[in-house]
Amino acid sequence: MKSLHRGLTLWLWTALAVVGAVCGGMGILKAQRETLTGLDYQMQQVARIIASQRFASGAVGDAGSDPQMLPSIYVRHDKDDDLLVTVRDATGALLYASPTNRHLAGGVLPAVRQLGFQTVQIGHESFRIFVASSAGLSIQVAQSMEAIHEVERHIAMATLLPIGLLLPILAAVIGFAIRRQLRPLNEAAATIASRPALSLDRLPAEGMPVEVRPLIDEINRSLQRLSTAVQREQRFVTDAAHALRTPLTALQLQAEILEGGNTPEERAARLHELRAGIRRVIGLSEQLLSLARSESETGPITATTDLDATMQEVVALYATAAQGKRIELRVDASTSARVHGNARRLTLILGNLLDNSLWFTPVGGHVLIRAFATGTVAQIEIRDEGSGIPPEELERVFDRFYQVPGNEGGGVGLGLATVQALVKQLGGTVSLKNRGDQAGLIAVVVLPLALSDARSSPTRHLLVSS
Repeated sequence: MKSLHRGLTLWLWTALAVVGAVCGGMGILKAQRETLTGLDYQMQQVARIIASQRFASGAVGDAGSDPQMLPSIYVRHDKDDDLLVTVRDATGALLYASPTNRHLAGGVLPAVRQLGFQTVQIGHESFRIFVASSAGLSIQVAQSMEAIHEVERHIAMATLLPIGLLLPILAAVIGFAIRRQLRPLNEAAATIASRPALSLDRLPAEGMPVEVRPLIDEINRSLQRLSTAVQREQRFVTDAAHALRTPLTALQLQAEILEGGNTPEERAARLHELRAGIRRVIGLSEQLLSLARSESETGPITATTDLDATMQEVVALYATAAQGKRIELRVDASTSARVHGNARRLTLILGNLLDNSLWFTPVGGHVLIRAFATGTVAQIEIRDEGSGIPPEELERVFDRFYQVPGNEGGGVGLGLATVQALVKQLGGTVSLKNRGDQAGLIAVVVLPLALSDARSSPTRHLLVSS
């Protein structure tokens, strides 16, 4: 945060210096232009006044005669600032010269025939001369360039002095304002630095500048999401450890019992139980991995899957299990719809639900999986003929590792949790309800249709009555 303060202060000071330099340069140029314009106008006015005067011409051309001198009025001023004035007739004879001419090397301004403004070198000095012609008279008004430059320097100093005085004050005020505005950030940075490495507590937003509060709020939201994810992972690890402890302990006991078998038949029976326990642990591990993968996947869903084809594949996977229990597994897959999500996710969703239905449906029963599309969604229903679930347990069965009392043995309680996580990722919903016509359960999954299907086929119904 200190580097931010130094960098921001340096940047603003540099910008302030550049602006001050530009303003100073423009002020100097403006002062020079205005000074020269003002003095030129002054010389023009003096020439007009001189042109309105009358001058005697009786001794014109007499070397011993002096030009007429107007009386001098004493005013305390710098003599170098005085204007030099000369008046000559058409022949070039000097009719009038201001007293300031005496300071020149030749005692008087030399005759200049070119009209207008020009710069003339007289001795070691430069003069700006204005030459005008009026009623046969040649009028010259001159000003020392040194005096003009001095006036320019005074005006430029008057322009630059306020800027030079205000810039340091403004720089100090900017530095103080930046330090004051960044103080809450420095305090927040110190608070964050002093917190434990794994702390996910919210950052205090009180006292923060209005401009910084959106950043603090977004950080707090990120911390909240991170805290939720960490808590979920911690809960998952705890639940997984608890779920694995029981089957692993059972495997260890079965292995010990297997060693003490007296007859081949007894050892074969115990080996069969051991293999069943191993399969149970493998199935539990696969469910844990599926659940962890489904909950960790983030980002937008871009893939789409053909619903009918996936339903046929899932039914084919569980056909052997259904035949083993002599369960009639029927499927109605003729929606021609595509839903969001890849085939792996959709197979996990339907496979877990169908596995539960086959497990709880008695021997010789019926299981129906069907789908229909309407509007912008596709609805999938799996109906079994099991014992159903008490109404108060219909929501709790989606919790991880939860099993309805009296229905233990069909799994470890991860299948429905995995289904719910996957369906939420796809933007859909999943629910359970008991059948009204007979004993059994209906699992209902609603998934959004792919955009092209939702636009081209706003309504499609394909139902099979049970």
